[in-house]
Amino acid sequence: MRPLADLPAEWQVAVSGSEAVRRISALARHEIENHVRKVVMQEDEELARRHADNVETLSRLDADRRQAQDDARAARAKIEADLAKHRQRRDEAERSAADLQVQLGIEQERFAAYKSTVEQEKQLMEINYRRLTDLLTEKGNRLVALGLADAEDVAALIPEMTGPEGERSGVGFTDALAGDYARLAPLLQSRLAEAGLLYSQAQLRDFLALLRTRDLIVLAGDSGSGKTSLVRAAAAAIGGVCTVIPVKPNWTGPEDLLGYYNPIERSYQATPFLLALQAASRSPHVPHFICLDEMNLARVEHYFADFLSLLESRSTSPEIHLYTADEERHVVVEQGIFLAVDAEARRRTGLPDTATLEEILRHDQANAELHRLGGLADNESVLVHHTRLRRSLAAQLRMPTSLTLPENVWILGAVNMDDTTHQLSPKVLDRVQVLRFRNPMLADWDAIEREIRDVASTLASVTASLRMMPHELGQRADYPAFDRSDVNVAFLLRIARQYLDPLGVEFGLRAVRQSQGYIDAATAAGIGSDEALDNVVKHKILPKIAFDSARPAGNGRSRRELLIDLSAELGKRFENAGLDPNTSSVADLERMIKFAEGNNGIVNYWLR
Repeated sequence: MRPLADLPAEWQVAVSGSEAVRRISALARHEIENHVRKVVMQEDEELARRHADNVETLSRLDADRRQAQDDARAARAKIEADLAKHRQRRDEAERSAADLQVQLGIEQERFAAYKSTVEQEKQLMEINYRRLTDLLTEKGNRLVALGLADAEDVAALIPEMTGPEGERSGVGFTDALAGDYARLAPLLQSRLAEAGLLYSQAQLRDFLALLRTRDLIVLAGDSGSGKTSLVRAAAAAIGGVCTVIPVKPNWTGPEDLLGYYNPIERSYQATPFLLALQAASRSPHVPHFICLDEMNLARVEHYFADFLSLLESRSTSPEIHLYTADEERHVVVEQGIFLAVDAEARRRTGLPDTATLEEILRHDQANAELHRLGGLADNESVLVHHTRLRRSLAAQLRMPTSLTLPENVWILGAVNMDDTTHQLSPKVLDRVQVLRFRNPMLADWDAIEREIRDVASTLASVTASLRMMPHELGQRADYPAFDRSDVNVAFLLRIARQYLDPLGVEFGLRAVRQSQGYIDAATAAGIGSDEALDNVVKHKILPKIAFDSARPAGNGRSRRELLIDLSAELGKRFENAGLDPNTSSVADLERMIKFAEGNNGIVNYWLR
């Protein structure tokens, strides 16, 4: 029908005959049926598609429902499992609490029993102390009455029942700085500045870290650089005691340091150093700094060798043997015999226990009994015998045969390195920690004053003098165990193998363990790991470098080249450490290499 509708009107087409109508009707019907069939098929396809979508949606919804049910069951199972675990933990906690309660009851009973035992032992000790005091007082009074001993010497024998703080004034370390050792350097810097002494915090932290190691500390530097002043001022700032012992150039043996026993006078000739040790032992709760001033005016390895060996004992306090105990036994026996003779002579003559030697000698019968019982001839003077006994007893009372190194003692040495002094030997350097002082005129005073101002507000509350106990500064203990896995130890081992050993510089196991101990102490003092390792190089390695750089090293290479390579190795290690470029170990080593060029190739850490 569409073609007919499209015919032009001027054609005037007319439909005639029955066939034309049928054909047109058939064509129209055919087109209508095709159209209807197409529409129905499209609708069927749409319905099928919708049905498929619905089926898919229903299937998805059903799957989602089943998944949700599975998730819900899983969540329920997990919740039930968690609840079961929580119930189990609760039951275990309740059982643990019950067990702890029972254990607490047991420990409380033990503590009560221990407390009761302590109280009983305390009472027993007090009884024994009183008995000992009474006995010493009785015997001492008798010795004083006989003129065999002075009252001061006898009083020194009687132990004092004093508390750990004694009569020291000031605020405790815990109260002042909460026991934080890292805060001690700023406070010390401020207190020293008040006394007119300016030190950088880095220098003070290094000094405090060295104190904590309990090693022998050698302070090296020019005269007037503040070595001895630092020791004195630091001791005063913490409520301690400082004793400075001037070293004489003629010291050649240990008797110059510790004294000696005079067999003729039967007495011990003590030295200021030994008297300082005795003073420290009488006040164990006060830090004592003993500083050997101008330590290298004499050869340290001569007069200090025995003491260096003693200081190697770290787990226990070393014992200093002064003279043989036979002399002590002889004196005890002689004094005992004389006291027994005196007591018998007084008993036979009726003289009281308070009778003095003068009263006995004026009493004819008592004098005769004393001669007869003592085996003295008529022409022998009791006074001569008495004088000998008095001298020997005074020596024993004032100086024991041995002395344990007090735990509250720090030994330091101050040295100047010039033509008038002796170099420190490798044996000494291997056992000490060297802290070098720069010329104070080269210090950055402005930077130090800024440090003091920056911490002033944080230290404003600490107005009283500080009072530190010896154990708060550091305790003697074994060096840390050798640990090859430690990065710092691995670095020290590498430079020891590649550089120090070919250069002939000794750096053994003791030095490595000392270095580990210093790094631990430096951490407590507020020093970073890189700075602590840099300090180790300055304390333990650089002071040992002294040789002719023109001579070949042990591996055949030039010693100068090895030193340059060592400087590069240190520079690489501390490249990003933020160290002071003027005072680092790299700067010191470069300075040594430079100065060697004008010193015929002789490299020396102390050369200026």
